[in-house]
Amino acid sequence: MGACLSIPDQQDFPTVSNISRETGEQIHFRVREAWQNWFARASTGGTDKHPAMPAQCLDRMLLRDGRFHPPSPNQTFELVDPLQMGYTPAPLAFVCNTCQRFKSFDTVSQASDRLHELSAGNCGAKDATQKGKCRWRQLDVIFVHWSGNWMAPSPGKWEWNKDKQELRPPIQTCLCGSRNFYLRDKSPRIGQWFFECENGHKDGDTWIQNDEVTTEILGDESATRPPKWRRMEPISYRASAAFYPHSEQFVVFSKDQQELLKYLRDGNHDELAGFVAEKFGMGAVVQSAESIVEILRKGGDLHKGKVQQYESCLEMLANPMVQANPDMTRKFHDMLDAMVKDWRATPDLIPVDREIPPALRAQVQRRTDFGSRYDPFTLAVEHEALSRSKLDSLVTLDGRAQFVRFSHLDKDLSPKTDAVKAKQEATTQRLMSAAGIADLGLIREFDLCRFTHGFTRMSNEPLIEKSESGTAVRYPVRLNLFPTLGNKKRPIYVVTQANEAFYVRLDPKVVYAWLGQLGLSDLPEWDPNGDLKLGAHLLQLAAPFGNYFSELHPGPASTYRYTYTLLHTYAHMFMRAISEFSGLDLGSISEYLFPADLAFVVYRNGTTMDLGNLSALWRNFNNMFLEHILQPKTLMCGSGSLCDTNPHKPGACPDCVMVPETSCLASNQLLSRAVLRGGPAPREDKDHQMQEIVGFLDVAYANHGH
Repeated sequence: MGACLSIPDQQDFPTVSNISRETGEQIHFRVREAWQNWFARASTGGTDKHPAMPAQCLDRMLLRDGRFHPPSPNQTFELVDPLQMGYTPAPLAFVCNTCQRFKSFDTVSQASDRLHELSAGNCGAKDATQKGKCRWRQLDVIFVHWSGNWMAPSPGKWEWNKDKQELRPPIQTCLCGSRNFYLRDKSPRIGQWFFECENGHKDGDTWIQNDEVTTEILGDESATRPPKWRRMEPISYRASAAFYPHSEQFVVFSKDQQELLKYLRDGNHDELAGFVAEKFGMGAVVQSAESIVEILRKGGDLHKGKVQQYESCLEMLANPMVQANPDMTRKFHDMLDAMVKDWRATPDLIPVDREIPPALRAQVQRRTDFGSRYDPFTLAVEHEALSRSKLDSLVTLDGRAQFVRFSHLDKDLSPKTDAVKAKQEATTQRLMSAAGIADLGLIREFDLCRFTHGFTRMSNEPLIEKSESGTAVRYPVRLNLFPTLGNKKRPIYVVTQANEAFYVRLDPKVVYAWLGQLGLSDLPEWDPNGDLKLGAHLLQLAAPFGNYFSELHPGPASTYRYTYTLLHTYAHMFMRAISEFSGLDLGSISEYLFPADLAFVVYRNGTTMDLGNLSALWRNFNNMFLEHILQPKTLMCGSGSLCDTNPHKPGACPDCVMVPETSCLASNQLLSRAVLRGGPAPREDKDHQMQEIVGFLDVAYANHGH
């Protein structure tokens, strides 16, 4: 038994993912954006004297003349189902537990043919009492580099031959001519292990390996750059740093929402800005009565009666007898105004003419600065698709509603009697109000697409910081594509899921009241009773966190950042509460945030059969769950003051609101218990450092009237 390395399916016809053409289009659009953002960030690594090279930042297939240039998606990539995978034993390096003899093979075939060399009869023990008692094990330590390369331990090192302009493989022979080595692995620190030949010679007290990929990229510069650029690091192949897969996800658009995709395509900035302006009530131009009548007249017989009625009133107003009577004149003017008002209020009767605010247009133009998973405009379009297909849908799923509001239960989630149902719904509505929640319910199938397009090692971010001669240097981390399939294309692994989820939308009035108590200099004036939604202001105030949070530094208190932190922290509190009540592991629950809509979704993240844990949670505990959310002890931290006074992340640690990195949408950034229950301001708020802020739940409870 031993460890294996996964490899792509080598069949001539791999199992492609069963997705729509539009979903495939979304994948290719998003993956190009992810690669471009990674390249831009990784390229800032290195120093002025030794800058990052393009091939150190991104797979060579995505580069042309040192610049990002993705190849044709259909000819180069295959969207495949990850169920079909291959495996090969790795690493092919072995060490004897008895005598520490080291043995390695180049290929699986070679290892198979020469496996007899690991028999007890070939024991190399120098102690006669241990002779013939060899117990071989697969070496569980590998050398890894942030180029994405790994290799099994080897006595020699990779070097660059300047004369021949080529790589020189590790020399597997000691200076004395011996080819038999022992791995001295008694030190508890892996970095202090070393190889020793059978004659007792060793190359220092530590083992060192240079990265093959980086050595080839640097070429002649291998000798002039500091050694740290090429140094690999020994770690266990079980460590997470050995492999970081890179994934993106998005809400799947149903077939009747595919027209929303046009807003997300390259170059459709004006269409996207117009859609967002319409959705959030921005820039509406009040059309004159004459222009409205002209629009109705162009509708032909469909609106002929409305036009005739309006024109009859105009004719009566023109009558001298009516004009001579002020009361009659006022009556006909009121009739005209009432008709126009009714037409404006009729949905889809009169197209709304809008002037896109300049600030909104400018924000749309800089969408790429946000990154797709944090782009509030992309998320606004996705929320609209979710609303049409689930939240507002009248289509049932096996006779059950696709979205069930907990304050208006369907038959499946209802108690046995109508009286108990009415009482439970009334209590739910009261608790929602106390929690500042405007909408809360169960999505029976939250359709999500997740795709994995590449991998890195040592770091899951574009830069990794290492010490170089006592100075901290940020090296570029290379994003690699997966090896080729049997049809010579590069795989992008696609998984779709439709699991249960909780949908939560906060009350915008309570959010605005809370923001008003934080002393934010950029908080705009907003009328909760007007047509303009709070999300309109959030979109115009949104500032990107930077690719991979590179711009997330302490700064002035920001309306958008505080709103995002509120949603993110609230989602984490829901995740932890769901785990406690449902029995689901915290790592199996994930989140999706829609900042402009003040909403988030917490869902079961998995491709195995959905056993209905979330619906069972509400059926069994319902309002006990909401009461738990509102309890002050729910946000208490096991680390106590250590968490509150942590200057790096005040009010957030694994003992309170943090969740596993694989479950968190934002790498556990922009989190603080203070935004919910009050406490020291988050580290991103430079205006209120060492000051207490009020919590959202406290404001919601006060507004609730208790």
